[in-house]
Amino acid sequence: MADYNVDLVFNDGVNTYTFPLVQGISDPVEGMKAVVIEGNRSNGALVIPGGKKSQTIRIRGILLDNDGYADITTLMADMRSKVTTNVATLTLKHFSGTWINDWVFTVRRIDEITFDENSMRTNDIEYTVSFLVLSY
Repeated sequence: MADYNVDLVFNDGVNTYTFPLVQGISDPVEGMKAVVIEGNRSNGALVIPGGKKSQTIRIRGILLDNDGYADITTLMADMRSKVTTNVATLTLKHFSGTWINDWVFTVRRIDEITFDENSMRTNDIEYTVSFLVLSY
């Protein structure tokens, strides 16, 4: 079984972040932004291409504690300070003898980082981060 990593490398070339214990990630679906004009008395349609469609990637994972409440609070603060809204490269890769990139996207974080309200920070806490794939 392969080992998977989700890395975030910011465009400054210095700051990086590896998401811990990723439980789910939504892959962007390819598509295009187009205007479709359909007539009400004819068959077919007129399609006017409009470029690439922006996509959202959501990462869901778990922060685990070592020492209880203080450790989880530190991990949450670390994630909030390192995963900023600056433009970055998000990479999904797996280890199969060497690291192989499954996909790489230029992204920007668009929503706040959310943490599960039900955990009470005792053993672990779930997090969700949303990114927008930039279409240049």
